[in-house]
This record gives sequence, structure tokens and C-alpha cells, in this order.
Amino acid sequence: MDTLADPWNFANEVSAFYSPNGTQQLEYGELYEKGQGGPLSGNCFWLTVHGQRFQLPGSYGSPPVWEPQGYRVALPLWSISWGTAQQLAILNTQLRRLVVFRQSFRLLHLQSFDSLLVKGLDSPIYKPRPVNFNAGTEAKQRIFEL
Repeated sequence: MDTLADPWNFANEVSAFYSPNGTQQLEYGELYEKGQGGPLSGNCFWLTVHGQRFQLPGSYGSPPVWEPQGYRVALPLWSISWGTAQQLAILNTQLRRLVVFRQSFRLLHLQSFDSLLVKGLDSPIYKPRPVNFNAGTEAKQRIFEL
């Protein structure tokens, strides 16, 4: 099932939603299409190691990627701006902090997250471009304390 997970086809049961050690997870609420046949979008919740449930601000779409240690997870956040655009958000579960980065993407399909480097594709179907996003050097737009 995991090999089919993409911005149009995923469920909360996909392993990408669970931290590598299985102690935490992300969970999307009710999902809806951004337009007929479009990618999915919905509320996102973080379930902590202690069983707490936090709703993350905004609307999210596409499966997330966890770093191997399981303390940070990158996920695509739908931008509030006009049109269809996404931004990258990274949740640091140790600091209980969500960082939203300024850079805008058409549609993210994330593939890996190691150290501070997030890799994937922007617009995986129409004119795809590789994403090599260094969270240590990119401009931050907003930081949320959870």
C-alpha cells in the first residue's frame, strides 16, 4: 500500500504517518479534494508519545516524511494564498514546535528527510521538479508553539 501513497491516494494507515520507532503519529481528519480529481487536503493531528492529540494549524495534503530518529516530520501545508500552492512545514516533536517555511511549491510529493534535508518532487505529474530543501538555510515564515 505504501508504494501507492501520493497526493491523490493515501490513508492514515500508511506507514509514513508513523514515526520510525512507532511511538508517535500524524493523522489527517476528513480529507477532501482541492478540486474535482485534485489532490487531497484536510486537518492534521499529531498524536504524541504520551497519547496527547494536537491539531496542527492549517490544512495539509500528501503523506509526510519522518527523519530516521523520529523527532522531526516534514509535511506539505496548503498555502492560504490565492490559487493552489503548498509550503513545507516541519514539526519538531521534542520542542513541540511547527515551523512553516516561506518558499512556495505547486504540489509536494515528499520522499525523504535526513538531517535537515527534505527531498521529493514538486508537481509530480505536470512538469515535475526535484526538491532538495535544506531546512537549516531556508527562510521561515511562521513558527507555532504547540
